[in-house]
Amino acid sequence: MSYSFSLLIALLLTPLATLHAAETFLVENGQPRAEIVIAEKPLRTVRLAAQELQDYVEKISGAKLTIVTEPSGGGVAKIFVGRSSHTEKLNITASDLKHGAYRIVSGADWLVLIGEDTEFTPIEPWAKHNAEIVNGKAQAEWSKITGALWGVPNILIYKSRFTVPGDTGRPTALAGEKAAPLEMWDYDERGSFNAVIGFLHRLGARWYWPGELGEVIPAMQSITLPKIDETVQPDFPQRRFSYHGGVHGRDTSMWFMRLGVRDPYGIQDAHGMDTMTNREEVFAAHPEWLAMYGGNRRFDIKANNHLCYGNEELFQETVRFVRAQFDHYQMSMVSVMPPDGYTAICQCPLCQGKDSPERDQRGLASDYVWGFVNRVAKEVGKTHPDRKILNCAYGIYTLPPLKIDKLEPNVVVSIVGARVPRNNKPEQQEEYRQLRESWVAKTHHPVINFENYPFIDRGWYLPAFTPHAMGESTNATKGISHGEDISLTVPQEPSTAGIGFNHFQIYFTARMYWGGKDADVDAM
Repeated sequence: MSYSFSLLIALLLTPLATLHAAETFLVENGQPRAEIVIAEKPLRTVRLAAQELQDYVEKISGAKLTIVTEPSGGGVAKIFVGRSSHTEKLNITASDLKHGAYRIVSGADWLVLIGEDTEFTPIEPWAKHNAEIVNGKAQAEWSKITGALWGVPNILIYKSRFTVPGDTGRPTALAGEKAAPLEMWDYDERGSFNAVIGFLHRLGARWYWPGELGEVIPAMQSITLPKIDETVQPDFPQRRFSYHGGVHGRDTSMWFMRLGVRDPYGIQDAHGMDTMTNREEVFAAHPEWLAMYGGNRRFDIKANNHLCYGNEELFQETVRFVRAQFDHYQMSMVSVMPPDGYTAICQCPLCQGKDSPERDQRGLASDYVWGFVNRVAKEVGKTHPDRKILNCAYGIYTLPPLKIDKLEPNVVVSIVGARVPRNNKPEQQEEYRQLRESWVAKTHHPVINFENYPFIDRGWYLPAFTPHAMGESTNATKGISHGEDISLTVPQEPSTAGIGFNHFQIYFTARMYWGGKDADVDAM
């Protein structure tokens, strides 16, 4: 008892700072105890990440951490954001962190938030704005390069470019200097930004929809330096939603980035054949490329103009078109998918009898369409064996072909409706599981899942709140899928459209991409 009493007296007389000597603070009682350290010449994605960390630590605690390129010393903890000479000295790199993966690791008085960071640079020629599409400049430059009449790939790429203020992520000492806006691209790799978001998630921050109203920010007077060494890998390399930073605004762009999405450059999704052919000049020169219906071949620039996949010249031109994109725009995966709204094959003599009327409606043209895609892939593979040909399993060619045992090694299948979360009955999800597995057996690569998330403000969709179907079907594709391509009916001002309900579908889906194969749907 005497010993215990003496120990109690000793503790009471010990200064509070001594009792907490083993604990290092990033923020203590609302006061900054750390600084954010970036490279002397940081990439724009790192600057964005540093700004995000500074902003949200201040929102959480009231303390504004300074951004520096050299640690100031003096007992201040260091938060290294992105690659720099300082992280190299610590032998912490992002060399094995791909597709947005990140690492959070700490030491006695430092914390590293790091991932792969790149700055996307578009390949010329590309339309800088809509006027260069309307006046024909982009088309003329592409035609000059190729010597062909094909339409321009990625014609709307400018919509994926947006700006943030020029002082974003600049060292605090330079904050007063005027700087040009910082140009960002949806195609940038943002691994270090993901690491910052991962750290903020650990503190309790959440972003349920764009803007401050969608934020949940914890209130913390003090933030301690965690003891951590964690590497976080996404479940899919491709985590694409059909938003565009240059169209839907900065708040929406930042929201999607906080959800950990990834839109890899070089992977086309749908209707590549429409891009190639849907021009008056193309069909004036090659009317026989058009599908024949009722004995006629008709072209309408405002319609979906379908093609004759039995035409040998169309086949040869498609091969050339694909190769040109690989060679010039360095695409990794080119779409050879028919135009939209395809309900019947060409009725010309070359195509007669090549449909499959005995099959389910979803397999009516499977052998016809996939036979063409497979031929293109085989020919292109002779010159570009490391590149891929993509087609969507869609409409009357949703089911796998029966006359092809295994698709060419360079064919990637994107299944439209591989999980359909709004159809949440067990027998419906079982049907989609069987569809996925039937395609996996036909291919050499993981499939891609293409989904449509209709927003209720579109006019004729009813709300469908199906989190278990969304989560469990996402988990079911992990390990067999390269990722997802979610098409959204997003209005021009998406931050308030069907607020809460519409955004939940996106939030929930995007966060499920990071949970692992057994991600807990109920916890989410």
